Amino acid sequence: MVTIYQPNEGMGFPIQDRPPTPPEEIFICSHEDLPEKYWKKYQYATKFVQLVKSKTPKVTLYTKHGKCVLMENSPSADLEMSFYDGAKTHKTAELVRVVENTGKSYTVKGEVGFSGLSPASRTYVELTDEGHRMCLAIEAAITAEEQRTSTSTPFFPITVGRRPPKVDTTSPSSQNAQGWKQPAASDVAQVCLASPPQPPHITPSMISYDGSDFTSASMVKNISPTSSKKEHVANTGKVLKSVFVPNIGWASQLTSGEVWVQFNDGSQLVVQAGVSSIIYTSPEGRTTSYKENEKLPEHVKEKLHCLSSILGLLASPAGRR
Repeated sequence: MVTIYQPNEGMGFPIQDRPPTPPEEIFICSHEDLPEKYWKKYQYATKFVQLVKSKTPKVTLYTKHGKCVLMENSPSADLEMSFYDGAKTHKTAELVRVVENTGKSYTVKGEVGFSGLSPASRTYVELTDEGHRMCLAIEAAITAEEQRTSTSTPFFPITVGRRPPKVDTTSPSSQNAQGWKQPAASDVAQVCLASPPQPPHITPSMISYDGSDFTSASMVKNISPTSSKKEHVANTGKVLKSVFVPNIGWASQLTSGEVWVQFNDGSQLVVQAGVSSIIYTSPEGRTTSYKENEKLPEHVKEKLHCLSSILGLLASPAGRR
């Protein structure tokens, strides 16, 4: 419904927090019956309301990398994410704007434009999409609960989590856990081969990958090019736990701290924290060592990307017996 009147007999009225009290003579109509002379005013009012909604937080979520805010202008509500390293993203129904911590900004419309983003901006967009997904899930769950509850108390706005007391202000693209998603336990068949009293703790901080160079990563040093797959285990320690990852292969956590990955194509990687190099074994058995910040071949990059989900699985308490 639309209520139309002129306060103070058309002489104007000071701006206040609430509209002025309507006089006795008012004109009330529906949106469909609104006279044409008021259409432009109605459009201005609509744009103003949508603008306010697009800046009014509905769901605020603190993640590992930043604060994610879903606004009130649903459907297709705006989403703003402020990263702890100073970068910001703004996602609308039409575009995504990225402002890196260096001040460099990108505006992308549609999926095609993502190819022109820098590696750092692509990471910010990926983390924003993940935060967006979580905010929408929270909104849906709280809305459902709000509808089931008889009380008239609104549940929104809502804030989930809090800013970590100590945050890493380095760019997520150079952090070890960039864009990592821990798969559900049902996605893999897990087999525990050994259970020492105090298994070594494996975290995603073991590796870092920025899309072009391998940094702060590691592999076992004492693997010779002629070593067989079984000799790898003998050289690096006993198997603590193994998980089977569909479409990838077997990954094993060793008692010595390494992570040994046997891919379905016969290639292998062994990763260990504290050593700045990577050793890759091809399906033909040829072993190559890559030092820190050294350019990696594309096929090795692809293998390295798989480690994100693998390390999350091995670190998951649900996988230990």
